[in-house]
Amino acid sequence: MNIKRAGWSLFFLAATLASASAQDRSKKAYELIYEDIQVLKKQLFALEEKIGLAAEAIETLKSQVRDLQALVRLLQSDQSGVQEGIKNIPTQYQYVLDKLDQMNQVLTRTAEDVLTLKGAPVQPAGVAEPAPPEKKPGEEKKAAPPQQKPESPPPQTSSLSPQEVYNSAYSDYLKGNFDLAVEGFKVYRQAFPDSPLADNALYWIGECLFSQKNFAAAIEEFNNLILLYPQSDKTAASYLKKGIALGELGRKDEAIVTLKLLMSKYPMEEESRIAQDKIKELSAK
Repeated sequence: MNIKRAGWSLFFLAATLASASAQDRSKKAYELIYEDIQVLKKQLFALEEKIGLAAEAIETLKSQVRDLQALVRLLQSDQSGVQEGIKNIPTQYQYVLDKLDQMNQVLTRTAEDVLTLKGAPVQPAGVAEPAPPEKKPGEEKKAAPPQQKPESPPPQTSSLSPQEVYNSAYSDYLKGNFDLAVEGFKVYRQAFPDSPLADNALYWIGECLFSQKNFAAAIEEFNNLILLYPQSDKTAASYLKKGIALGELGRKDEAIVTLKLLMSKYPMEEESRIAQDKIKELSAK
């Protein structure tokens, strides 16, 4: 009997060990599955994060594409404005010629008045001098008294210096005589195209038109300055006033693109700070 009991004890002990071993294996398998699940969760979270970043990148690209499309439309508008400006050049040239002709006439009349005051005879323009009278037969020749030689008239040039012409036009602008100021600045640019203030004169033409709420014409002048004088100290101000004028015309998208372009080109200028505020104002509408 003792042998049988010992045998049964060994059997139960072996069964218990086998069951415990099976439980250990099951536990290890569960732990491995749990670890695999955790790894998969981490990979899923990383994938979701990448998908979110990709979505944000796509939205950013879409926004950049919209900005580029607006910029293309703006450039097309600028090109049409330049072409229109080129068409207006003959008219401006004729205006300058007319002004110069008027100045020459005024100078001629002034010279005639000066000679008259000095007692010198003045021959009207376009009238031939009278022929000398015929001498009668036998009439003795008398020596003609020496005639006083008239002084030569002053040269037919303007007496105003470039700075005086510029100051006169700028004074008209300050007084609110915008039409006179525009004419004066245009004459200045035509007469002194290589002057250091030629770009400033073009800018003030745009400012005069802007002050008269002629925003479309002002935009053309600011475009001309941006294209002709990219290194001018008035270029940043031209971008700003152009953007504001576009906003006044209801062309909000073009205005925002122009102001953003100003901020990217001239981030340290005071105009960029004003442009930032203007963009917020336009975006809120």
